[in-house]
Amino acid sequence: MRRFFCVSTLAILVALAGSVGAEESSPSRDTARGHGPTEVAAAYLEAMESGDLDAAEALFAPQSSIFESGGQEGDWQHYREHHIGPELSAIKSFSLSQGEPEVEESQDGSMAFVAWPIKYRIALEERVIESIGTVTFVLVRGADGLRIRHLHWSSRAQKPADG
Repeated sequence: MRRFFCVSTLAILVALAGSVGAEESSPSRDTARGHGPTEVAAAYLEAMESGDLDAAEALFAPQSSIFESGGQEGDWQHYREHHIGPELSAIKSFSLSQGEPEVEESQDGSMAFVAWPIKYRIALEERVIESIGTVTFVLVRGADGLRIRHLHWSSRAQKPADG
């Protein structure tokens, strides 16, 4: 499964960038301005936790694709209007904890990959959801810096062993 994930991610990177010479991002070209791959991914997670859809939208490239747990959600606008917007409005509270992200950036800085392990707790009117997962970001550099081109939020119910 991990091999499939790595091969799939590499295929996406190659398709989006043409050529990828990925290397660990330390430090990113934009880190001094606070807009490196990790900062963009963290800003998205913070926007989701606070329910700030406008802040999240500002992080997306004009063309985007979003997947959740393997299902295609469309571009950001479709996802916002038909999925995450209505979902966030039903949430009473949302707390998220983040693990250590895996970050790679192309040698020319035109794109980056971030895989961020997360745990989260969502309180709805009728139930509480506790999940563990990974949010995967493919970011591309445009005139306004790095933006999210592709996002995949994959999660499952947290088990006691996940502690």
